[in-house]
Amino acid sequence: MKVRMALEALLLLAALMWPCAENMYVKILCSLDWIMIQVVPSTHSGYRYIFHDELHLGMNCPVTRIQTYVYDFVYRVNDCGIRTQVVSEDTILFQTELYYNPRDLGHNCHKIPLECSTTRKSVWLTPVSTDEVTLPPSPFIADFQTIPEELGLLSLN
Repeated sequence: MKVRMALEALLLLAALMWPCAENMYVKILCSLDWIMIQVVPSTHSGYRYIFHDELHLGMNCPVTRIQTYVYDFVYRVNDCGIRTQVVSEDTILFQTELYYNPRDLGHNCHKIPLECSTTRKSVWLTPVSTDEVTLPPSPFIADFQTIPEELGLLSLN
């Protein structure tokens, strides 16, 4: 049961409300290689809009994708000063901070601690034996090759 819970625990913190950061909605997802943090750009009360340049992750990493109703931070787990801690044989914990630095000088900068755990038994890899790990078959054509004419290049023959 613990292993199954660990596999399903890619989402440790679903939606956090931080009163010190004006009730910001934050969602964090992680795998062995990537961490994704989503921030809703309006506060819980709807009183304040959060601009993308008011937020940064860890060691000054900016928003990577701006959507209408959410900002995404998508980084490799060894970027932005993200810390890794081995919790158990199969569980890894990632820790970082989200910094909120409002443009309005009347508001203070806030540091929001974030954590996410995942398992070493990735759902994307299928173990064949204890010594070998293989990737599932690709849905793409493995031997696909283009000819220069398809790429817009002219043949000089």
